[in-house]
Amino acid sequence: MAEQIVGIGAVLEPSPSGNLQVTRLVPGGPAQMQGGINVGDMLTMVDGVDVRGMDLAKVAPLIRGSVGTQVTLAVMRLGSNETTPVMLTRQPTAKITGPSFADTPTRDDYGYSNNSMKLDEAFPKQTLDKLRQLRVTLEQERIAVAKEREQSAKLQATLEGQIEKLEGRCKQLLTALESVDGQIEKLE
Repeated sequence: MAEQIVGIGAVLEPSPSGNLQVTRLVPGGPAQMQGGINVGDMLTMVDGVDVRGMDLAKVAPLIRGSVGTQVTLAVMRLGSNETTPVMLTRQPTAKITGPSFADTPTRDDYGYSNNSMKLDEAFPKQTLDKLRQLRVTLEQERIAVAKEREQSAKLQATLEGQIEKLEGRCKQLLTALESVDGQIEKLE
């Protein structure tokens, strides 16, 4: 099982300039789900602390914290000299180890690609809970739609019955009107 970390769900590595750069986002983690952080961004500040040139071992504790707490980051996008503020809510995520998805695919003994989830990672608990809640909501909506269809079918059958009755009465009225019209012609 993957080691759980409470943070932002981004992998940081030192860049050639000595600053920490986002190299991957944990699938389903806060950085990916809440947005604002992109692969290639340079981290410049964490909660008002300038982290340019700082070692990852010193920056990581600033980023990590209690579940549900917010952390304010400043990042510099690739090709930009301006920083962008990003506020994320810390959530449990799995620690990513091993090669990235971009690595060359490997083949198993049978020649099939073995590139699926080579990382030691998992969806954060919050994401799984949201997916479960979404599944329940979708099932409730499916049931509601089925009931609406059933009611619609009943209403349609009722309306068709009433239309048939009205058509029958209209025919009776036309027949009666023709009879009256015929009697009027005889009287003239």
